[in-house]
Amino acid sequence: MECLIKQKRCHRQGRDALVVYADMNNLKIINDRYGHEEGDFSLKVIADRLAGAAGKDGVAGRIGGDEFAYVCPYDGSDGGLETLAALYAAFQSFNEGTDKVYNVTISAGACVVKPDSGMTLEEALSVADEQLYEVKKLRSKEVAKGV
Repeated sequence: MECLIKQKRCHRQGRDALVVYADMNNLKIINDRYGHEEGDFSLKVIADRLAGAAGKDGVAGRIGGDEFAYVCPYDGSDGGLETLAALYAAFQSFNEGTDKVYNVTISAGACVVKPDSGMTLEEALSVADEQLYEVKKLRSKEVAKGV
């Protein structure tokens, strides 16, 4: 609900909204190999990184399972690619700086919603989800560091 409110606020202000859909990679593998506490830890890391990416004017949340989304105002012109690159870099930095023996990674897609497009939040999430799954096809299923 809050995502919808943020999207509508952007549109009332005449601003584009960026909708990002993210899915944790390899949650089952982390749960099976390292335990459910580590899986829960990984989900919290993702929530924190996405909330940081959404910023003070955006909102991020867990949709369910290992899926997350966020909506924020967007002033770019690259369809969210730079934002996604920064998001992936944030996870790489986390993984390099932690003593965990596994990597926490996501696959994500983005959709820019123009104020006059008439696109609903559900439609934007669907577009971002399609991009997410194209990225997910290319991911590594190995979670252990140094492999």
